[in-house]
This record gives sequence, structure tokens and C-alpha cells, in this order.
Amino acid sequence: MNLFSIGKLSRLTGVHVQSLRYYEELGILKPAYIDPDSRYRYYTFAHMRIVEAIQYCVDLDIPLKQFTNFLLEEEEAIDYAKLIAYGKEITNQKMRRIESRLRFLETMREGMDHAEICYTNHVISCHMEEKICWAMPYHGTQSNPDFQSAIYQLISDIENNGFRAGYSFGQLLICKGDSSKSYIFIDIRETDKPLENVPQIMHLPAGEYLCIVSRENQIEKASEIFPDLFAMSYDKIVISVEMFNEKFNYSSPIYEIRCLLP
Repeated sequence: MNLFSIGKLSRLTGVHVQSLRYYEELGILKPAYIDPDSRYRYYTFAHMRIVEAIQYCVDLDIPLKQFTNFLLEEEEAIDYAKLIAYGKEITNQKMRRIESRLRFLETMREGMDHAEICYTNHVISCHMEEKICWAMPYHGTQSNPDFQSAIYQLISDIENNGFRAGYSFGQLLICKGDSSKSYIFIDIRETDKPLENVPQIMHLPAGEYLCIVSRENQIEKASEIFPDLFAMSYDKIVISVEMFNEKFNYSSPIYEIRCLLP
């Protein structure tokens, strides 16, 4: 008289029958009785509490296979103290991931705002914050077929080393005296991993940059694009990126070429 069907348990808990059957397959919701002839499953009111605790795990994104860590079958008890502590831990982790994503989206938005100003005025001077990048030597242009292969290699290297690539990539020219070195780079998303001993990491310095809009990536002609700056004696950093404006034309991108001011 104290037993009821899986259908009634579904109605009492608001959990679909298929989900209840899945919980049984996982070994976290065992029926009180299985009819040997019909194979029907029967449950008690106590099972409602177990289903309730399982739903807390679902809401908290706790893998259901871990539910046995909180279910003390021998004591016929649920360790809610342990469940709540673990739930708080993974919720805090989730909040940190969401906050990181929001900061990333804000960075993208700032990049778009900058691109719109640059596109409207064609030539501007603005302050750029320091950018942490993953870089490797490269000789050529962004229209070169080798460029895409090199970018794919960069992304693979970034992921294999436990980092996450950002949205900004392009070419970099570092000029010191009469010598210059050319690189390709991708910016790195915010990370807690140490960067000191990673040779591929490059810090693009904060400072005032002169930014020019170009229909072509002409970083190799930097001295012609910025003749007044190249006439000065100081170490120059030239960056070429696709303009990430609000309506980004991926088939025919426009480039922004920046040169660090003295």
C-alpha cells in the first residue's frame, strides 16, 4: 500500500519518466520493489527526496555519476552538507568563467569601438593597453597562403600549452636601428598560468600609437607608411591587424596598421 508506480513518482516530482529510468541506469535511484512478472518498478515517498537531491545536482551542473558521493545508502541518508559545499565550489568556478567571458566580450566591444573611430577618421593617434600575445617568426603577408597555415599552427600551439587564443591576430614588425624582425601573433585570453618561462609569449607595450587604415596589409612598407616616425631614432613596433568593426567583412578585410610613437 506504500508503493507507487514510476508514473506517479514522475507526477509527484515533475521529473520525466525517461529521466527517472536514466537515474536507475546510473545506479542512483533504485526502486523499492520490482515485480518479478511485469518488471514494473515501484517506489516510496522517500524516493521523492532522492529525486529532489538529484535535481539539485542537475541544477548545479554536478555530474550525476558523482551523486553516489552524497547518497549514503547504508544510512538511508543524503549528505547535504557535502553536496552544498561541492555545489558552492563549482558554482564559484562557473561564476569566474562567466566573469572572464564578460571581460572578453567587453574587450571585443572596445576593439570594435576603436575600429569604428579609426575607419571613420582613417588616421588617428590613440593609447593602446599592453597586449599579451603568442608569436612566432614569419616572413610574408597576410594574403600569402602560408599565413593561414601559420595561424592554425599558432592556435594549436596555444591550446597545447594550456592557453586560450583571443580574437585579435596579425603581423608584427620590431625595428631596432637598421635591423627588423617580423612575426605573426595571436593575443592570449586572460590566464592565471605563469608566462615568464614561455618563449613564445610576447608583450606588446602600452603606449600611444599612430593608427592608419589600409585596404592592404602593407606592414613590409612600414617605413613608407610612417616616414616621419621612421626618420626618428627610436625602437619602433609596427602592428598590422584586420579591422574588427561592427560589420566585419571576412572576405575582404580592411587592415589597421599601428606604429608605436616615441
